[in-house]
Amino acid sequence: MLNTTLNPGVTPASSKVSASPVNPEVNALKRRRLFTASYKLKILDELDRCSIVGEKGAILRREGLYTSQITEWKRLRDQGALTALNKVRGCKKKSDSKDQMIDELKKENELLKGKLTQAETIIDVQKKISEIFGNGIPNKKNNGDN
Repeated sequence: MLNTTLNPGVTPASSKVSASPVNPEVNALKRRRLFTASYKLKILDELDRCSIVGEKGAILRREGLYTSQITEWKRLRDQGALTALNKVRGCKKKSDSKDQMIDELKKENELLKGKLTQAETIIDVQKKISEIFGNGIPNKKNNGDN
């Protein structure tokens, strides 16, 4: 083993073990900032109340925002989109096999109702046509089968 006391600034090659392991992976890109609708409305309200020259720029610098973002947020606010975004989003309901079966049965029920209505309409038309041509459906009582 080498004696490092002679040259304290130099370390032997065998002792080049660092305390923390080197991470060979590339760091991920920084995530984009997402702004809530309430934050956007708060900033827009604050900017609308500015009356002193340079105050708007100070707010933008403090919050790390760009004028293009503010322009877009104002357009959305004027369209009413930001107030609609204030609603809390929930998780999508996981569909259960029972729910799927219920949906299928409802669709089938509606289809069958439509077919029944169509069949009843056809039967009514056939009755009216037979009455018009005098080919009425004979009643069992009139046949003399008593």
